[in-house]
Amino acid sequence: MAWQELSIAVPHEFVEPISYLFSRYGRGLSMEPDGPDRIMLRTYLLDSSRQRMARIDVGVKLVSSLSNMGDLVIREVLDEDWQNAWKSHFNLLRIGDRLVIKPTWIDYAPQPEVVNKEVVIEIDPGMAFGTGYHPTTYTCLEALEQHVFDGASVLDLGTGSGILAIAAVRLGARKVVAVDTDPQAIKAARQNFRRTKTGKTVTLIQGSLPHATVGQKQFDLAVANISARAVCDRAQFIVSSLKDTGILVASGMMRDQSQQVFDTLGEMGCSVIQEWSREDWVTVAFRPPQD
Repeated sequence: MAWQELSIAVPHEFVEPISYLFSRYGRGLSMEPDGPDRIMLRTYLLDSSRQRMARIDVGVKLVSSLSNMGDLVIREVLDEDWQNAWKSHFNLLRIGDRLVIKPTWIDYAPQPEVVNKEVVIEIDPGMAFGTGYHPTTYTCLEALEQHVFDGASVLDLGTGSGILAIAAVRLGARKVVAVDTDPQAIKAARQNFRRTKTGKTVTLIQGSLPHATVGQKQFDLAVANISARAVCDRAQFIVSSLKDTGILVASGMMRDQSQQVFDTLGEMGCSVIQEWSREDWVTVAFRPPQD
C-alpha cells in the first residue's frame, strides 16, 4: 500500500486545531519545533484515503485564512516505513526536575542514581492533543510537579490525551477527575489510563463544567489547559470546585490573550501566585478568594 506523509509548519496559536485535524483523519501525529515561532506537524494517510485528505485540506485552508501558515507538504512513503517515520520525531522529554515523558515504543527505566526522583510518564503521542512538546502542556507539567502532593485531589479540565492526569497520579494524587468535551480525546485518554494503570485513580468524564461529579470545595488543584476564553467562561465553576487552600492552574493561552483571564479571576477575588512562560505562551497559578 502507498502512504502519504502530510506536514505543515503552524504558528503556535493554531497548533491545536491543525493537530486535531491530523489526529482525527490521519494516522499518527507528531509535532516538533520549527524555528522560534512555529511547530512542524506531521501525519500519515493511505494514498486511497481521498475523503480524509479532502477533510484535512479544507480544514487547513480555513485556518490558513486566519494566519500565514506554511504550505501543506505531501510526500510519498513506503508502506513498511510510515509507522516508524512518525515515531522517529519523538524522543524522551525531560521536564522540570523529575518528570520524564516516554513514548510507548521507547524502553526506559529511571536511572539508578535518581530512581527516587524521576517520575516516568508513558504516553502514546499519536492519539490526541497532549504530548508534552507543546508549550502549554510543558508548563502545566512544570506546575503539577511543583504543586501536586501525596494524597492530593486534582481536576484536569480539557484532559486531551490524559497526560496531565497521569502525571498527577504519578506525582502522588489519590483522586483525579479528567474532563473533556471531545469524544476522540475521551477515547485516547481512556486507552492511556488503561495502559499506565492509572484508571482506578482517575474518573473520566465526557462533558464540561458545571457537572454533577465536580462538587464545591472538592479539589486541591485544578488545571485547565484549554483557552483564555474557555477559562473565563468556566471560571466560576472551576474556582468553586477548589478548596480554600486550592490552586487553579490556567493555561492554553498566549501572552497577549492572558489579560482577560487575569481580569476575570481578579474580579472574583483570585490572586496570582506563580507564572510559567514558554515561547509566547503563559501558564498562571491562582489562589481562590479566601473566606
